[in-house]
Amino acid sequence: MPGNREVAVGGGADRLSDLPDGILEHVLSFLPAADAVRTSVLSRRFRTAWAHAPALNLSDGLLKGRFLGFAREVLARYGALDIPALYVTIGCESNLGPATAAWLRDTMERATESVSVSVTARGGALDCLTLPRCLRAKSIAFRLSGICFQHCPLVLPEPGAPTWLGGLTELSLSMVRLQKHVRPLGVFLSSCCPQLRKLRLSKVSGGLAADGGLTLWPLVLHLDLLEELAVDRVETFTKLQVASSNLRTLGVLTCFESFLQWAMDTVVEISAPRLEDFSWSGTLPKHLSFLNLNGSHCIRRLRLCGLRFYLPGKQIRSASAVRLLEMCSRADHLILRIDIPDSTSPPMLNREELKHVPHLPNIRVLSLEMFSLLQLTGCPIAPVISSFLRRCPNLTQLHIDLLKLNIFSRLNAECFMVSFDLTNETCVPLGYQGNDETEMKKAWQSTDRGMWKRKTWRDQQQLSSLGEIRLGGFMGTDREMEVAGLLFGVGASQPALEVWMAVLRAEYCGMPLVRR
Repeated sequence: MPGNREVAVGGGADRLSDLPDGILEHVLSFLPAADAVRTSVLSRRFRTAWAHAPALNLSDGLLKGRFLGFAREVLARYGALDIPALYVTIGCESNLGPATAAWLRDTMERATESVSVSVTARGGALDCLTLPRCLRAKSIAFRLSGICFQHCPLVLPEPGAPTWLGGLTELSLSMVRLQKHVRPLGVFLSSCCPQLRKLRLSKVSGGLAADGGLTLWPLVLHLDLLEELAVDRVETFTKLQVASSNLRTLGVLTCFESFLQWAMDTVVEISAPRLEDFSWSGTLPKHLSFLNLNGSHCIRRLRLCGLRFYLPGKQIRSASAVRLLEMCSRADHLILRIDIPDSTSPPMLNREELKHVPHLPNIRVLSLEMFSLLQLTGCPIAPVISSFLRRCPNLTQLHIDLLKLNIFSRLNAECFMVSFDLTNETCVPLGYQGNDETEMKKAWQSTDRGMWKRKTWRDQQQLSSLGEIRLGGFMGTDREMEVAGLLFGVGASQPALEVWMAVLRAEYCGMPLVRR
């Protein structure tokens, strides 16, 4: 590559102009179309390079009301009828009319690899977006946001009309309202998208009822090649039924929380003999079943979000997570977020100790994320962790993330500028000028801590099989020091322990902890 030509301005080498056509066009594909077109004035070499870029990024960010005219001109001057990748972003209300929707419908037919349409305008919704009967793109993503229920309606082709989306392998729908009185989404996908391998639905609604509210709808998928399915915050399901012999990853997140569903016999039926990774958050439906021959026994990686803790006899909020733990008892990798409610007091956590959680002898890898919204510096967390460890006696890897514990109080640097002494088990604020540390030690040497220490030795013996511990978000607070005492105390068996202190610093205030 020569790379020695001088340009008139700046006196430097014009190495970009020396790039091969394919590389130069690839570089230009990362620019917004307006900027890519402007490069045509740089030199003769750049004059038509943008028109052959493998991706067009059309945005109205700087164009406002001129977007549609500019987009049509760009497509008219593009060097080929086929466009490998098309990315469209609309953020101005002035571009949300039927003319833009019609232009999008026609333009999407030219894309051969991927299509992404993102509407970010908050003042209204795009006019009805009709899905073309023939799409050649392999990947399609729609994010059609609006105000509340005014997400853009997506119009599917009418039943019986010739429709071809046989090359589609990935589909993502976010903030989309399905138009009523057409064939259901599941029927459309199952019949017209036989090659679909990845499907993501987020905040998808099923149309508007006569009173202006959302209607409930079922999603029934029979896609034999489907490998990944993620359904996030679709709160209008009456039924979720999935049948796929190749499904390996399934996530159902906050989909049965709506008051509209409370009076319904909601159903989830999964037939996926190769399912390995299963994620769930929120409440379970009235009926949940795994219909394949091995049931849920094929699941190896289980992710649960929102296991909550209350006084004994008030565990209805954690019933869903506990039920899934029982159903997926063969899993060996568990990822769990433990939510500590704002009203929790130390006696509550000391007394309950996860008595409603089943024994989990098959778990080898355990990842715990401790989450509390408000400042709970006086609430012990080590009893919760140790109680869970007693239910997983065969752990080899333990990951605990404390970053979201008391997340708002972590924004106050004065709360966490501390030094700590593991020998004397005391925490003292940095810059503390007083001579009497009695008050500081009282919080650490409280009554509940005395009860906790009597259990520590027994709990530490449960860690003998561990080969790796990762402790993230560690800030050195009193309650976090109790966790450190449990994991790394003198009674813990650590002959081959590989210790990872992933975050041993004050994450938000930038002040490192000082070990005395």
